[in-house]
Amino acid sequence: MKSTGRRGARAPRVVASLLPGLVAVAALIPSAGSAQSQTAPSATGQPTISGRPVEGNLLTASNGSFSGTGPFNYTYRWLRCPVSGSGGNGERCTPISGATLQRYRVRAADVDHRLRVRVTAANSEGSASAVSNASGIVQAGPPRNTKAPTTSGTAQVGQTLTENNGSWVGEQPITFTYRWRRCDRTGANCSDISGATATTYVLTSADEGTTLRVRVRAQNASGAVTATSAPTAVVVKAEAPGGATVSINDVSLPNRLIVDRLSFSQQPLRSRRTFSARFHVSDSRNHSVMGAMVFVVAVPFGVATTPAEAATGSDGWVTFRMRPTRMVKFGRRGSIVMFVRARRPGEPLLAGVSTRRLVNLSVR
Repeated sequence: MKSTGRRGARAPRVVASLLPGLVAVAALIPSAGSAQSQTAPSATGQPTISGRPVEGNLLTASNGSFSGTGPFNYTYRWLRCPVSGSGGNGERCTPISGATLQRYRVRAADVDHRLRVRVTAANSEGSASAVSNASGIVQAGPPRNTKAPTTSGTAQVGQTLTENNGSWVGEQPITFTYRWRRCDRTGANCSDISGATATTYVLTSADEGTTLRVRVRAQNASGAVTATSAPTAVVVKAEAPGGATVSINDVSLPNRLIVDRLSFSQQPLRSRRTFSARFHVSDSRNHSVMGAMVFVVAVPFGVATTPAEAATGSDGWVTFRMRPTRMVKFGRRGSIVMFVRARRPGEPLLAGVSTRRLVNLSVR
């Protein structure tokens, strides 16, 4: 009995020694009434858009400000809006397909519209959205060529070529600069022509046998782009003055040969003696042509002898000696029809710059 009394006397002392620690632990455990409450987001400040509203540029949305228990999860929706306005919440705006990031690359479809962005903040208690102010009117970006530049004029030494810009779209204003280039006969292997930076260019002897192209550089506030014209025709040497004689080698399409004058030593023809037939060849630019190959034959064949084809001289004339055969009947009115052809050597008989003509020699 005595020992039992001594053990019971120790219990209050043990409890007393543990009490301070238990109180401290209890103080760290919050009561049900003291738990921190969660609140849904509420917009308190409008988002903004930074960056120039120009096609191709990158715009960035700020989140604006939201009250409530954070952190928030933010999502974005970019909107394309009319120029005239869109209402406070973008009611007249259209969501842009795929534009759901904080940054947005301005598209060609946005030109002449305004942009807004709707930012949504969310937490476990709910979400709230706010729409930014509208951007400025979206401008087209760097110049874009929609129709290639062209050149006009005759590709001949001494002639003037003129450049046409073609068609361009982009942020206005667009300014243009030019660079004329000399290329090989196929339009390749080009090099800049020193000092040739105007809209026109006068062809020189250095351009003979080459082609020319013009490089157009279009620039606006957003950047610069170049486009190059197709090559010209191969440049030919300067044209001789009207009435002068040119070589057949200088006659090329669209220029053509013309048998423009003729004479006979007997007119009308009264006997079977040999007669002379002379023909003059010029081109469609009023030059006498030297070296054109001329052929003449009486029709029907056999009415007169057929001379060999011959070349025109330095004055553009060629002379043939012909003799009528027994098929010709004298003493009554009639005629010998002759087929005359002029051509450039090496070209097909009836193609290229060639020409044909029928002439008559009277018979008595």
